[in-house]
Amino acid sequence: MSTEDPDLTSSSPPLIMLNAAKLSELLTKNADTKLYPRIFVMSPNGTLMAYSTPVDIKELRDQAALISMAWKEHSTSTSTTTQPQQPPQTPSPTTQEPPKPPPQTQNQNPTDTPTPTPNLETLTIETSTSNILIRAIQPSLLLILVGSVPPSHARRNVFKITPEAYGNPRYPPSSLPSPSTPASPAQNPASSGGDDSNSAPKKSSASSIRSTMSTREKDIKLGALHIQRKKLDALTEYVRRDFEERGFVMPDDSSFP
Repeated sequence: MSTEDPDLTSSSPPLIMLNAAKLSELLTKNADTKLYPRIFVMSPNGTLMAYSTPVDIKELRDQAALISMAWKEHSTSTSTTTQPQQPPQTPSPTTQEPPKPPPQTQNQNPTDTPTPTPNLETLTIETSTSNILIRAIQPSLLLILVGSVPPSHARRNVFKITPEAYGNPRYPPSSLPSPSTPASPAQNPASSGGDDSNSAPKKSSASSIRSTMSTREKDIKLGALHIQRKKLDALTEYVRRDFEERGFVMPDDSSFP
């Protein structure tokens, strides 16, 4: 997925460049028409680098622009804007009015802008029709997987964004929740004379069922978003390893138009 530039002189170190065609081929092979029909790679400012095919390029560019805005809003480096500090205002000796807050804090609603996430690695955007998973495979390179929402799990009026920094718990969780054991007359000491021996087999039975489930069964149980996240994680690991072995590092995003 990367190649050396043959035009450089032998006295210069080799420049490792992104092989967009090879990367696009890899993304196309990993796309799935039902689960994740679109996978692409872009810079944080929205410049497309590689993408699975077939594709509506205009639609893809529009989507990349929206993803770029969402990523910047949730990334410390772009959404934490340095604002000029206003000098403290001294009250007038005659009026003795209290000092006014700096202009940037007046009428400020903390919910107007998202809180930036330091070292943002993953951004998950859930809508009524799709799940968009964004991963920083390098500081200036994003891998995006656009997943479908099964008709049986159709959602209405849903828009949720979940940022993850390096080291944060995975979203969604990769394990099934522990089964809850509802109270029943047989488990209530007041109604059974204090004998709760019937509760242990039920809990043990539920744990046993979970332990014998296959990986595929667990994935299905956890849902489409979990399966899509597994694919994103696997692709990230493969691409990062390939880039590291070949020495490819994406240039800073500011070098792109």
